[in-house]
Formats: sequence, C-alpha cells, structure tokens
Amino acid sequence: MLIGLIGNPISVSWSEMLFNRIFEIEGNRSAYYAINASPFTINRIIDREISPYEGFNITAPYKEYILNYAEDREPLVWKTGSANVIRSYGGGYSAFNVDYLGFERMMKETKTVLDGKRIAIIGSGGVSRTVLYYILTQSSPEYVAILTRDTSRAEKKIKGTWQYSNMAIIDVNSEMEFDVMINCTPLGMKKGDPDPLPKGKISGNGAVFDLTYQQSRTELMKHFEGNGVRTYNGRIMFFEQARETYRIFFDEYPKDSIFNMAREDVLKWLGEKLG
Repeated sequence: MLIGLIGNPISVSWSEMLFNRIFEIEGNRSAYYAINASPFTINRIIDREISPYEGFNITAPYKEYILNYAEDREPLVWKTGSANVIRSYGGGYSAFNVDYLGFERMMKETKTVLDGKRIAIIGSGGVSRTVLYYILTQSSPEYVAILTRDTSRAEKKIKGTWQYSNMAIIDVNSEMEFDVMINCTPLGMKKGDPDPLPKGKISGNGAVFDLTYQQSRTELMKHFEGNGVRTYNGRIMFFEQARETYRIFFDEYPKDSIFNMAREDVLKWLGEKLG
C-alpha cells in the first residue's frame, strides 16, 4: 500500500518517519511519502500524483481545501468542515477527521476539565474548528474565545459552523485572562518561533496546550510555566492521530508493541535535534 502526506511545509512533520518505521518493524511492504504542495501547485499535484496512492494524511494549510476532492465525508468532517485523512474508495475519496480523536485523547490523558473554564483557542484554521467543536459538544465552558490576527476572516470561517452565545472572536493581542489556552497555529513547530499569544494571561492553576509537537517546550509553554500552570506539547495528539490513520487504511489498529517501539525510535532519533 502506498500512502502519504500532503501539506506545506511538510519538512517538520514526523509522519513519514513514524509510518515507515512501523512498516519496517512489521515487515510490511507499504510505504509512506510526504509531498510538499504549494498553493500554486496543489491542484496539479493532487490530479497527477494522487492516483497511485490509497490516500493521504492532510496537514496545514489544506484541511479545508481537500474537501473539494472528497465525495464522501464522515459525520465529523461535515460538522467541523475539516479533514486530515482521505482514502480511496471505488474511484472516489472519503474524508476523515482524526484531529478530534487526537484532541480527545489529550484531554483524557491530561485529566483536563473544561466545564466552567475560560478557554482561549489561538488560531482559526481547520484544527481550531475541530477543537472548538469538541469543547462545545463535550463540555460546558464559561466561554470560549477564538484569538486571531484577522477577526473578519475568522468570523467567515466560524460563522455558520459553531457560533454560540458563550463564544467570541477577538484580536490575539487582547489582554485577557484564561484558565485554558490551546495553540492551534503553526507557531511553535520550529525553534525561534515567537510566542503566538504575547499579551494573554492565565490563571494560576490553568493549563496550556500547544498542539505543535516538534519542540518539547515551545515559547508559549515557557512563557506560562510555573505558578501551578500545567503545559503540554501536542505529542499525545500527534501519536493518537497516527494510530487512527493506520486504522483507516488497514482496518485495524497497529499492535501496541510495534507502535510503541516505532514511537520511541522516532522520539529518540529526533530528541536531541528538536528538543
């Protein structure tokens, strides 16, 4: 089986390494390739390159755009307007959202309670809408603020999808205090990336989640460490997404022993390089 990843940039993704390591341990002849697609070439790449593949993981900035190529969509995709896996079925493609399950796993493993909390979601892209959907359907927060540099653009994305009385779209530079912060932007993937929320504040017993996973401690996490604030990178979410992706393509989960070995190999190999 030939599967892969489409996004831009994809050089920071761990997916190619993780899946090929899993296949190697399994003795599986499948292969996983990452394809960098610019906004100017995405159509040509999909039209010309997609046919040999069983499907793809989809990462930023194409989680919404890829729906133009998916005739069939699981309910979560319809509800969030975002997909990060497509699989070939009978000449067409089905779209899936595994961001939801990845974020759900993160909330459960970290034992994070969202009920009654003041929550900030940084960014308004595909993963932001999935996180928003999870929060509003699985908990009862005091309010949710979507923090963005372009409020008009964010309003167009969010309006008509999930718009509740206890949520608002506000400028990222607003000086507000929250109990839970969730970074859904790419800032944090690379060393030297700035803090995506320079003026935000968090309560003393709050929690900060940076959904980027490449750095063990991002600038956002460093900014809020201490004073009882819990900080987490996105690795729990990433590896859960990978497990769900495997299930979609192979109709079963990878064996835990194999998946855990591949995960540890990836973390060990990249640990010193990425922190």
